Amino acid sequence: MKKNFVISVVLAVIAFGLLAASIILTIFEKEDLCTYLAMGSSGAAFISVLFGLGSWKEK
Repeated sequence: MKKNFVISVVLAVIAFGLLAASIILTIFEKEDLCTYLAMGSSGAAFISVLFGLGSWKEK
């Protein structure tokens, strides 16, 4: 399987996990940690997109 594709999928799963954790912490009113997890989720999703675009170039 393509290396960049696998990295992209793993990062997408991490991004969704961080997003879910951020939503749960919002319910418990932990705003500081929630903000950091949401920023981490956005960063992981962005890097996932970059690796996903790179996987199209592989043959």
